[in-house]
Amino acid sequence: MLTITNNFKLEPIKSFATNDKLSISDKLIDLFRIFNISLLCQKNDMIKYQGYPVADILSVLLLFPFMALATVNSFMFSRFKQLIAAQKDTFFRLKNNQYYQWRRLVYLFANTFKKLTNNDPDAAPKPPRCLIVDDTVIPKVGRKIEFIGKVFDHVLHHWVLGFKLLVLAFWDGTSLIPLDFSYHAEKGNNKKYPFGLLKRQLQQRFSKPRATDAAGYSRAQEVFVDKITNAIALIKRAIKHGFVPEYVLSDSWFSVQRLIKTVRQLKKGLIHFLGMVKMDKRHYEYQGHQFNANELKKQLKATHLKRAKKLKAYYIEIIVNYSDIGPVKLFFTRFSKRSKWRLILTTNVDLTFYQAMEIYNLRWTIEVMFKECKQLLNLGDCQSNDFDAQIADATMSLLVYLMLSLHKKIYSYTTLGALFADYCDELLEATVAEKLWHLFLTIQLTIAEIFDIDYTQLMRTIFQLPEVKKTIKSLAEIFFEDHFSIEFKNAA
Repeated sequence: MLTITNNFKLEPIKSFATNDKLSISDKLIDLFRIFNISLLCQKNDMIKYQGYPVADILSVLLLFPFMALATVNSFMFSRFKQLIAAQKDTFFRLKNNQYYQWRRLVYLFANTFKKLTNNDPDAAPKPPRCLIVDDTVIPKVGRKIEFIGKVFDHVLHHWVLGFKLLVLAFWDGTSLIPLDFSYHAEKGNNKKYPFGLLKRQLQQRFSKPRATDAAGYSRAQEVFVDKITNAIALIKRAIKHGFVPEYVLSDSWFSVQRLIKTVRQLKKGLIHFLGMVKMDKRHYEYQGHQFNANELKKQLKATHLKRAKKLKAYYIEIIVNYSDIGPVKLFFTRFSKRSKWRLILTTNVDLTFYQAMEIYNLRWTIEVMFKECKQLLNLGDCQSNDFDAQIADATMSLLVYLMLSLHKKIYSYTTLGALFADYCDELLEATVAEKLWHLFLTIQLTIAEIFDIDYTQLMRTIFQLPEVKKTIKSLAEIFFEDHFSIEFKNAA
């Protein structure tokens, strides 16, 4: 079969727009052109010599969030299918390909973002630049997904079926740039039920052989590597790709001696660590004696307690020696006399409390990214049993986030959510209306069946109510297509 060229065009997106002003769909087309996805795919060796070009298929997949679509199957039955003639197997083959280097593609997008913003004097990054490492739970419902198991959700405080997604992002002074990630499973301590599954359920999980030289093979091996080891690997890889920070930020789960020591050894000690630390049994040397965090706080509370009026917080500031890492500064802090004490550790002993809190607060940008990617960009929605498809899907969510971050900076949107909403408004107005109308009809049919009422009579009764009639009529006039309006008039 010959290569199919010039099959996918972004311009038809304009046909879904409804405004006469400068269309957001025009901006969307510009966004794809700016990143030059075709060139980036070529640099990443994502080339097909038969069938549809990889860049065309990838571009369609990246558009899914704007179409309110999460799966290939839903795309096949949507009005957006006219964008490309490819069938669903074409999309599945791309997502399931074990040789595609999705990790390298994210870095190609990230470097493109960096080059574009570095050339803009108004968007020049402001210090400090930080690498932020954190994880989030990706719940799943399919027990046959490759490597699936139960992981502990520290927010809900119970085990859920799914994966842990470890992500590294770079704060350039104005924007958060996702760089790398890895999926993780948790075997647990129960030898009878490893991964929280029965033996039968473990056997039913999907599996496939992978070549040892395939990118998918190394991603699959990461699933069983502990997150601290992988976090260190992610940080080293980011620095190798030119994303050199002043600080590495993390929450208390990642603030362990091994990671902190590794950070201090990078770039000849030019990179500092700053993060929340558990008030556990680890010891710090102070005035020649060893103390744990609670012992230090108790000893210093009477003499070293200060008040930060601007932050409305109480804090204790002290320099100690931590293991073989050397001098570090500890900040014990709480925001009221009744709240719980928290401990922040930094290897930069010159930081003030205000500076440390300002830098640490940048860590929350990755929490916002998790929320936006899950709610808006389909992160975690992949239903495929193939682990390579799970990697591809998570990659695409981060790529769209990156692209939107650039557009947010260009057009000065206050939030990424507002930008995403504007994109969707034009593309989905009719689609959403159709779904609402069908949902309304389904509800009526269900009510009629439950109460054994004639459906036609029920509809007439509902539409005779003045409030309902007025509301439905307004919706019909604004959103519904002609055949829905006719159906409304007949029912009324």
